[in-house]
Amino acid sequence: MPSIEKRGANSWRLVVEDGYDATGKRVQRRKTLHVEDEALLKTTRRLQDYLRMELAAFQREVESGQYVKPERTTFADFVSTWKTNYADLHMGAYTRKNYLGIVNSQLLPTFGHLELSKIKTMHIVSFFTQLRSRDGRKDGRDKPLSTNTLLNIYKALKSILDAAERWRVIPSNPMEGVDRPVADKAERRSLRAKKRAYTREEAEQLIIALADEPEHWRLYYLGVVLGGFRRGEMLAVEWPQVDFEHGGIMVEKQLSLNEEGRTVEAELKTAESQAFVPMPRWYMAELSRYREAWIRERWKLQQAQRWEGSDHEYVFHNGTGHHFYADAPSLRWRRFLDKHDLPRIRLHDLRHTTAMLLREDGADLKSIQERLRHSRLATTADLYTHESDLVSRETADRLEKLNPFPIRSQDKKIDG
Repeated sequence: MPSIEKRGANSWRLVVEDGYDATGKRVQRRKTLHVEDEALLKTTRRLQDYLRMELAAFQREVESGQYVKPERTTFADFVSTWKTNYADLHMGAYTRKNYLGIVNSQLLPTFGHLELSKIKTMHIVSFFTQLRSRDGRKDGRDKPLSTNTLLNIYKALKSILDAAERWRVIPSNPMEGVDRPVADKAERRSLRAKKRAYTREEAEQLIIALADEPEHWRLYYLGVVLGGFRRGEMLAVEWPQVDFEHGGIMVEKQLSLNEEGRTVEAELKTAESQAFVPMPRWYMAELSRYREAWIRERWKLQQAQRWEGSDHEYVFHNGTGHHFYADAPSLRWRRFLDKHDLPRIRLHDLRHTTAMLLREDGADLKSIQERLRHSRLATTADLYTHESDLVSRETADRLEKLNPFPIRSQDKKIDG
């Protein structure tokens, strides 16, 4: 028979029978219930009704097979299980590196010692409230964490607790009820004011300035802005992926950083990222001339026994055939912008520029989505099309015909 046992001043233990074990011994499931509502504690009848309701719900949970026996597994212990059985199998090297950095710097100091079953939604809500405040910084700075940083922490914690619920280590997920971090009004204004793409005039200045760069870097950055490639995708391109006959580049892999910070070949961000990207004919012609010089240089290095590329044929390499360090293009990009006094945008924002240039030239969103290889059209619409001054201007110009002054002038001429 199910029963309720008094345990403390405001705690009770629910007991439900759950069949027999292998030795024929009756199995009992127990759940401790804490009541914090002072009004409920003062009203005997309401309290008894509440306890009976909780007991009935607990019995249904046991009988339906949904009950998960709490284990004394700490958050820190489970992180290792999550890494082996989920992160290592389903996350890219760079994402896994970032998540583990968040786990070590933010999550373990707060939740590491707690048993998974004792982490409650309110604990997590309070954790994020603290992170949003100045006191939430653990590096001594007085500036609150950005929404993007909070969102990455949220995703990492949710991934771990989702796995714990999915594998029935915990009966329910304490992340349920925790709001996804969003930017406040001040931060949204700041983000809107931050430059995320070049205008057509600035893109033309960029292309002119690239003429002073070494040929491999010039073609690398041109390829990124013309093809909408991600940094690691362009670094990983080898000559067999360059199709001169059809005029484009096949994206099959990327270079990324692993957990130890080493550059490795990795899978692409999404399945849609793997695709053939047609390139302008003039760019392919320059790439063809560059390939001839690349082959001559490789032969010289091989003769001098200085070729380090093995069987790889990276289009853009460090001078000895070995791939660049994954962060090398970003470091050189910042120096290049400062040298030529060009507006500061991230290297990744050249993808934004690709979309802006295409949109301003009349390309539809679906075509831009396919070129940037986004999984969802909404991503293209949200991230890459709201900043185009030219598109906004053209939209406004369509309403010029409604100018009341010429209309009234025309009416007066007719009346006269």
